[in-house]
Amino acid sequence: MRTLFTVQPSIGHLHPLIPVANALAAAGHEVAICSATSFRCEVEAFGLTHIDAGLDWLAEDMSTWGAFPAMPPPGPQFAAFVVTVFAGITTERIVPDLLAIAGDWEPDLIVREGMEYGGCIVAELQGIAHASVAGNGYAAVDSPQVRYFPGIRSLVAEAMGHHRARFGLPPDPNVLMPYRYLHLCFTPPQWDGIDVPRPANSHFLRHTDTLRPGAQLPAWVRQVPDRPTVYASLGTVFNKTPGVLEAIIQGLREEPVNLIVTIGSDQDPARFGPQPPNVHLVTSLPQPQLLPRCQLVVTHGGFNSVKECLSAGVPMVVVPITADQPYNAERCAAHGVARVVATGGRTAEAIREAARDVLTDPCYRQNTRRVQEQMHALPGPTHVVKLLETAARQPVRTAQSAR
Repeated sequence: MRTLFTVQPSIGHLHPLIPVANALAAAGHEVAICSATSFRCEVEAFGLTHIDAGLDWLAEDMSTWGAFPAMPPPGPQFAAFVVTVFAGITTERIVPDLLAIAGDWEPDLIVREGMEYGGCIVAELQGIAHASVAGNGYAAVDSPQVRYFPGIRSLVAEAMGHHRARFGLPPDPNVLMPYRYLHLCFTPPQWDGIDVPRPANSHFLRHTDTLRPGAQLPAWVRQVPDRPTVYASLGTVFNKTPGVLEAIIQGLREEPVNLIVTIGSDQDPARFGPQPPNVHLVTSLPQPQLLPRCQLVVTHGGFNSVKECLSAGVPMVVVPITADQPYNAERCAAHGVARVVATGGRTAEAIREAARDVLTDPCYRQNTRRVQEQMHALPGPTHVVKLLETAARQPVRTAQSAR
């Protein structure tokens, strides 16, 4: 089976696809990942084939790239920005390239990350099945309960309708097509709520950590003093949000903990000033390897970070900034696995108080381990491969025949 993956050029969007691609490759199937030219190095770092497609941009510099409107501050207007970028501009630019690639490569199946919409359009045009991988906490959930982006499927209807008309596809006003054959979720059904409306073809699967081949923790991590280790990170896109890392460091640097902070490869640790011996500022670390050594993680609430913490059984303090992070923070609070520091209260004092609470109240760790058990009980990579093989053999349906 030949499987073509499509993904927006962002590390956070790529990571959910890597375990799926690796599982297929381990089963003897041929895989390739389509994304922006500048993203090639990120894909090839995992030993996977990259094919250039679409607008050449990277999520890290999207605010300065002339192809997009300026990124708005956190708030309701951010939803319109997401739709413009992901369902609008990038979809329009990638579909012609994917059509040419699919004509040459002849895939049996297309698998897309949930916020990349060109792959499913091309699959329909080519008459093959497609699957989506949940890369955030809300893309496939169409419910008023998702308050931050209420029904992302509804929001993208206009943009998707434009693309469908452009390529001669029949109307799909309820946006059923992107999830018609298979939708892979790597959180348990309890996470969003058992009764939350989902695509009919949703399957819940075990989370698998994504690690670059050869990634290793530095020796000093194994030699920190015997006291609680707190890890803090704002991911790869929002790590320069003004004042947030500074508040985390200021709030926790005098606490009786080992504080490890990854600041991103685009920042200099020296800009944060001198730190006491218990504070370690580094550009990056292999997060899944570090988490089992931690008693607490302070995070922006990115979907991958939340999944990795839950899978490792580590409670959190969530400091959401924008995108899906407020929704992920809501879910963390609802399950009792984290304290949330709201946007308007991101002070050093608030972060310190939240960290002390999570470190001293055993309920947070107990709740996290309950979710961890739910995640680990789900089917693993072998089942993922079977689902994708089955999807590739399904009769292809048109939008008019889908329910």
